Amino acid sequence: MKLSNKYISKLAAPAFALFFSIGCVEDLKELNNNPNAINDLAYGIQLTNMQLSFTGGAHEIFRTSLGYCFSSIQQMADLESPVSGVFLPGDKYLNDPLFAAAFFEEAYINEYRNIADYVNRTASDPAAVNFHAIGRIWKVMSAHRLTDIYGDVPYFEAGMGYISNQWFPSYDSQEEIYMDMFKELDAAVNSFDSALGGPGNNDILYAGNLEQWKKFGYSLMLRLALRISKANPSEAESWAKKAINGGVMTSNEDLARVTHQVGGHRNPFNAGFNTRDRIRLSATFVNWLKDHGDPRLDIISWVQNGGPHQGLPNGYDNTTIQGYPGGSDINAYSNINPALRQWDSPSLHLTYAEVELMLAEAALKGWHSGSPKEHYEKGVTAAMRQWAIFGVEVPSFGEIETYLKENPFSAEKGMELIGEQYWAATFLVNWEGYAKWRQTGFPKLTPVNYPGNATNGQIPRRMTYSREEYSTNLQNVSQAVSRQGSDDFTTRVWWDKE
Repeated sequence: MKLSNKYISKLAAPAFALFFSIGCVEDLKELNNNPNAINDLAYGIQLTNMQLSFTGGAHEIFRTSLGYCFSSIQQMADLESPVSGVFLPGDKYLNDPLFAAAFFEEAYINEYRNIADYVNRTASDPAAVNFHAIGRIWKVMSAHRLTDIYGDVPYFEAGMGYISNQWFPSYDSQEEIYMDMFKELDAAVNSFDSALGGPGNNDILYAGNLEQWKKFGYSLMLRLALRISKANPSEAESWAKKAINGGVMTSNEDLARVTHQVGGHRNPFNAGFNTRDRIRLSATFVNWLKDHGDPRLDIISWVQNGGPHQGLPNGYDNTTIQGYPGGSDINAYSNINPALRQWDSPSLHLTYAEVELMLAEAALKGWHSGSPKEHYEKGVTAAMRQWAIFGVEVPSFGEIETYLKENPFSAEKGMELIGEQYWAATFLVNWEGYAKWRQTGFPKLTPVNYPGNATNGQIPRRMTYSREEYSTNLQNVSQAVSRQGSDDFTTRVWWDKE
């Protein structure tokens, strides 16, 4: 059986060279020594690499994130190109295994090998307590995205090939993964020691600010707690309360983002948005913004031919679109504002706006003593003001106050209103928006039923595993499928209940 490159890191090459040279004569041993090898990689440099790997490259961000997550929850749509075909298979629920598996492939190639090594190395270094705590939180950040997209995935043995020879990792149930992620976050946030050093500017999220890392850890804990609110309400309530009592984000200064640089690590959405000229904002999303008089419409939407804001409806092709206003003229439909898709535009990972909307949800459930209305309004305000980090003009507090009066919160429709605002707030954090939509069912979306679709006209509930797994890790992936359900787009992950 051949070894998959998902589990055998390039960092493991020296170990394999040594293994295969045992039978060689003593004089040849020195040939296995690489004079350019880094034997003691600085923790800070490795942390930077981990954060950039999670932020991603154009490959997986375009394929899984933009190709499926964005379009499945009807924030983006596309028209088939006569030359290149379909850009967003999630727009019409088509089966593209390479697009669906891109996050899976890249996570195990680029993220987990570094995360496993980093967490393992920092665990035994008493001077690296803060590095280790950040690594454990980042491991959860990476794992939760992966399991939310695919369900059961390698977790406990992931990235352990060159540490403990676990070359073919087993798949763990999502329930087990979630329970461990809570424990990891709890241990990590309580282990920070302000008397010890940290990563400083090598930490491209918070520049080593431990208080902000604690807020991030607890905010992530709250996100995960609400995610399992239908699957395990008692555990969800317990962890939500712990997160809130621990201290979550309190302003847009705390939001987790990566700032990119021209000539350095580019914003991964840049290539997808700027080179795929048949992608546009969905009519569902644009119409929701228009119907609510949302000032974010002018921030997010840009129409190339100078016409009015108009989204492209999901599930159409060059023939069926002819009867729709704008027809097949792609430049008549709303594109994403170029100011939001530059090489140096920031990447968002977890925002203060999300946190306030999550607090509104927790309060609505009776898990938090705060006012759902107040948290909702703070969340909407933060979501509108956070666009400032892209260098664009944002709504004034007066404009936001008017918007909230025209779109008031009501407890009777509380979850629907929170779900819709979370959907809007996580635009550009679409993998999270995709997960939250599945958890809450809001906004209420009308599925499309394009000919030849892979879901019988249902919005995809998960992505499918890498095809390579069936040739390199067959036994373990087969056990996961047997436990979780068919490896297709309609199988629900553990926390995704009716």
